[in-house]
Amino acid sequence: MLDVSFGPDRHAKIAYRFRDDVAEAETYGLAAWDGDLMIGAIQYWPCSVAGVKALLLGPLAVAPSYRGRGAAKALVNQSLRLVEDAGLDLVVLIGDPKLYLQYGFTPARGQDLSIDGEPDERVQMKPLTEAGRRATGLVSPGT
Repeated sequence: MLDVSFGPDRHAKIAYRFRDDVAEAETYGLAAWDGDLMIGAIQYWPCSVAGVKALLLGPLAVAPSYRGRGAAKALVNQSLRLVEDAGLDLVVLIGDPKLYLQYGFTPARGQDLSIDGEPDERVQMKPLTEAGRRATGLVSPGT
């Protein structure tokens, strides 16, 4: 599903640096199912931004034949509730700003957050606490 969604060269993307030698934040990852068939999944990875408790959202993938039917929306909304309930400060992602605006994400450059090597327009953020709203600087893999 990930190869179909992101291409076979997905491991070369900058977001994968956040997954190298870092344990997934499994508490927040979810899968969507149609009976015994997994049709979508979302994952989170710990990252650090100026000492705040942050996560990198991604990947989010839905099987092509199930796209546009609400699986992605359910995965994002449910997982973000888990993240917020856990008291984390900030969620960042690399992705299409138009897609993630509906979930409350905004361009991270507005808060001087960046991911080294990633175009500013693709780095999005969703502060969940006052500490998250004040975070600035470079987003780094791990805790």
